[in-house]
Amino acid sequence: IMMKKVVVLASMATVAAVLVAGVAGFGANNTPAVYASRLAGIQGAGGSGIQIQNLDASQDAQIVADFYNQKGSAAVTINRPNVAAGSAANIYLPTETSLTNGAYAAIISADRQIAAIARTDWSTSGGAAIYSNVIPGNEISVPLAAKGYSGQTTLASIQNTDTGQQATVTVEFFKAGSATALVSTQKNIGPGTSVTVDLGKDAAFSSVPAGTLGALVVKSATIPVGVQAFMDIENITKAVYAYEGVPAEQAAATLYAPLFRNDFYGTSGISVVNPGTSPVQVTVTYVASAGIPGLGCTGQTVHGGKAFTIDAKSSAVFYQGNIAALPTGASGLAPKCVGAAKIEATGGNILAIVNDADLGKTANSPGAGTSAAYNAFSAAAGAKKVALPLFRNKHTNLDLSTGIQAMNIGDAPANVSIEFKNSSGQLISVTGTSQTVAPLASGNWFPPLIAGMPTNVYGSASITSDQPVVVIVNDASGNGKVDAAIYSGIKAD
Repeated sequence: IMMKKVVVLASMATVAAVLVAGVAGFGANNTPAVYASRLAGIQGAGGSGIQIQNLDASQDAQIVADFYNQKGSAAVTINRPNVAAGSAANIYLPTETSLTNGAYAAIISADRQIAAIARTDWSTSGGAAIYSNVIPGNEISVPLAAKGYSGQTTLASIQNTDTGQQATVTVEFFKAGSATALVSTQKNIGPGTSVTVDLGKDAAFSSVPAGTLGALVVKSATIPVGVQAFMDIENITKAVYAYEGVPAEQAAATLYAPLFRNDFYGTSGISVVNPGTSPVQVTVTYVASAGIPGLGCTGQTVHGGKAFTIDAKSSAVFYQGNIAALPTGASGLAPKCVGAAKIEATGGNILAIVNDADLGKTANSPGAGTSAAYNAFSAAAGAKKVALPLFRNKHTNLDLSTGIQAMNIGDAPANVSIEFKNSSGQLISVTGTSQTVAPLASGNWFPPLIAGMPTNVYGSASITSDQPVVVIVNDASGNGKVDAAIYSGIKAD
């Protein structure tokens, strides 16, 4: 049987280390303070857990994970046999005795179709980030990259997906508003493993002024590579967010964002990049959620009431708050507005990242100091079956629960249902699992509000629909002890 593979960037660290996924941490003979002087959420010991879901409807999966240390050496293999249909297996790196402390890239294979996500937590700061399957390609765009922009700096891990030979990649950094790269540098990557480019520490980016916002492009002439980006916010103790680099061919004229909000337990911003060679006109339309009590909006709103021009190789941020001085101006959304967004371009294709953050206390947001992100979806990513490798309900003393938001990108109302399985693969019997969702609107499931859902439970879930949907999952702490983290549901048709 042909083995099916997914690519994951993951990490673990020594207690004294400073680590991000794909970055080797400092050991006892180094000076952690050099890193800690800038980093906030990505600070202290870091550890990753990988959740791997068997998408087969009837057969067990035999899962094999090969881990490649950034420092080199042969792959370390970890097996998860006999994972039941629809269920998920977990690999928590700090408890795997065959893995030494360090930073790893992973290639995960199975004899059935699988989906995987990884979550990295930094225990000192409470920072957290979740990232989904990394899609390899020969030209990868990272739609949002920064060096010291409002305290934010990007770290991007680049993985060589060929386990037999070295890859050489070119990394280009484009400032927003410019079609000429500020920096172009080459990196060599060993077989199967990864390197990390830190825009704040890598000497190749020393000429980039602090306060620069833009995008990255990673090119590999022959070997497909995967890219995983992290954004650390230096002045917020636990805030860090993660998102995947996207192959250039996956840019599209229309993108979908299942979750936005304005001053309702946080505010989001959508960063749109034009990877093409001609200007595009971009319109963002917000569709308010229905069925959530107390929201401050209904119907549809066009950001700023008009389209905005994004030049070639440039980007723009559409902030869902109302700050008139921004280049794209005020959103026009009322406070306590939550929903989904449609992002449309004329003249070319675009990519986008949605950052969802609660950094400051307001009338409707507690100021929890959290930040999370996800990639906006193209229509091609829509599915009538979506895999969710991780769900939780009031899990551990961190009180972690997952908010699940499904956007209907079809032309007719969608009948959407969700099924939950616990960590042992057993179906959880609950009520309220089905919803009817209007076109371009979103439906929501929050496990603490689902009748019959046990507490301190985790596992996997799957969504089925009679219209194509795109889904995000927000893994958040009810007591605010750790950062929030968002991952994208994975197409499982």
